Amino acid sequence: MDGIKVRRARIEEIRPLAAEYKREQEVDYGAPTDPPLPQGGIFWLAADPDGTPLGYAAGTLRQSGCTIGPVFTRPTARRRGVGEALLTTIQQWAEDTRVPVVEISVADSNRTGRHFLESLGYEPRRVLMSLVPTSRRTLESVADPDVDPAN
Repeated sequence: MDGIKVRRARIEEIRPLAAEYKREQEVDYGAPTDPPLPQGGIFWLAADPDGTPLGYAAGTLRQSGCTIGPVFTRPTARRRGVGEALLTTIQQWAEDTRVPVVEISVADSNRTGRHFLESLGYEPRRVLMSLVPTSRRTLESVADPDVDPAN
């Protein structure tokens, strides 16, 4: 984390990094897993001492707390402590402003990401389960014809 500066940022400062995040997600997964710029978001920017942007984190503030996501680090800046600097700054901000809880999601298959978050004190609180249908026909074959899907 040597020399990495993290500060709150305006959306205009984050847009180029968000575009990089979106392109990376489209290449790796076919689509972004998180919106690159959440509605009503608050943003943090990590930069080198010379001001070169290294990554960003976006969050959404709700009554229940702050949901963080996405957190993005440029590929050339990975494994340099950028993610840790972003999240520890957010954690300190949450404590200073009395945000009740900071939440962040990570893919179940992302063992490295899970370990990283656990190393910073995050712990699982609930499990989100998903189903990605393989085709419309698959959905129709398991649908109960006696159940109105509108109800």
